Amino acid sequence: MNAILLFAFPVLAIVLSLVISSRRKIDLLVLFHALIHSGLGLCAYIERGSLMGMDDLGLFIYLILSVLYAATAFYRLGHKDSSTIKNYRIHSIFLMIFVMAMDGAAMAKDLGLIWVFVEATTISSALLISYSNSKKSLEAAWKYLFICSVGIALAFAGILLLVIAQPEHATLLIAKIDLSTISPFWLKISFVFILIGFGTKMGLAPLHFWLPDAHSEAPAPISALLSGALLNIALIPILRVDKLMRQSGMGDLVQELYLLMGILSVFIAAVFVLRTKDYKRLLAYSSIENMGLIMIAFGCGGVACYAGLLHILGHSLIKAAFFLTAGNALEIYKDKNYENTSGLLQINRGTAWLWLISSAMIIGLPPSPLFTSKFLIATALLGNGYYLYFGLLMLLLAVISWAIFNVGLRICLGESERKKSLSVWLYLAPAGLLLFAALIGIFLPVMN
Repeated sequence: MNAILLFAFPVLAIVLSLVISSRRKIDLLVLFHALIHSGLGLCAYIERGSLMGMDDLGLFIYLILSVLYAATAFYRLGHKDSSTIKNYRIHSIFLMIFVMAMDGAAMAKDLGLIWVFVEATTISSALLISYSNSKKSLEAAWKYLFICSVGIALAFAGILLLVIAQPEHATLLIAKIDLSTISPFWLKISFVFILIGFGTKMGLAPLHFWLPDAHSEAPAPISALLSGALLNIALIPILRVDKLMRQSGMGDLVQELYLLMGILSVFIAAVFVLRTKDYKRLLAYSSIENMGLIMIAFGCGGVACYAGLLHILGHSLIKAAFFLTAGNALEIYKDKNYENTSGLLQINRGTAWLWLISSAMIIGLPPSPLFTSKFLIATALLGNGYYLYFGLLMLLLAVISWAIFNVGLRICLGESERKKSLSVWLYLAPAGLLLFAALIGIFLPVMN
């Protein structure tokens, strides 16, 4: 029954939106979908396995998606849109399809099905990225499609290699794979392809090039979902195959690959945050940094795996709030170049404070949960003897933190005589996410 509600309602909402000519009613349909989505997630948390037998990893990612989807649905109630009702209807339809595809990937335990759902997220979100129909947004959407399609093709090759690795009774259901007969050589090659393929979708270096353009050009609610939810979805198949690798005695290879890709991703982010003038691109590079930190956490193992999960949760909430706040700034200034913006504290005090708080929390200042996760990651690097990685990571994080705060201060400070008010929903949605993140940082969750 829960699964029927989860997928049947958005289909019904899509059909209804085809005959609705009111933006407000379309927004309400999306909001009802988001509330049902969150309600089912809460029920699944209380009664584990009640939603299509979803396991803890899938439920964890699903619950994060539920919170972000609800926040973006409320944000849409106050977001002004100048497009035609036809374009807005199509955008809303593909938003619901995008969420359904992410739901499917979170629930599926068959790698083949996960691949199908992740590919569905690519197609549906490309149309969301190009919503403004400008030259830059269309270029970003095509770049996203091309690079992610390459990544998905590599992931598909990895899945086929996993089949080859099983000489008898091959299956893509992770729980049913017989590790006693699996070929270590083909499993190893399969994992490398899957890591690089789905890592592309995560925005990990070296195939991260789609992410800054896509996040920069997408509307604020879509940027929030891309960074806070989609990147997590791409991590699911990697962690599922990771389990096979560790159980087969190849955990050392997994850890080295994670650390290498993680450090490289943080390095790429640190280099480009110093060069970009677009504040939405800055946030996109911050997402690359945080995906790198998550991989470093899982690469260290032990208590750092808890740090990785905590970092996923904290980053999703804070970055989604930050992108929604950036949407407010774009509505105020009509310009994404931070050198052309200043005086936000005088123009719109609410957005300015949201920006400053988001800046502080995304770099890991208390009570951000990222403070604890970064501390545990740093401790794990030292504990495992990765002193060079530790020193390099601390330097790169300092550079990124300085860049984020520098941009925030330049936007918020300065003189301005004009005032600009926004809908209350544009403040409440990001504020709610930041408050939730702060509570998590104070009352740290226990994860088994």
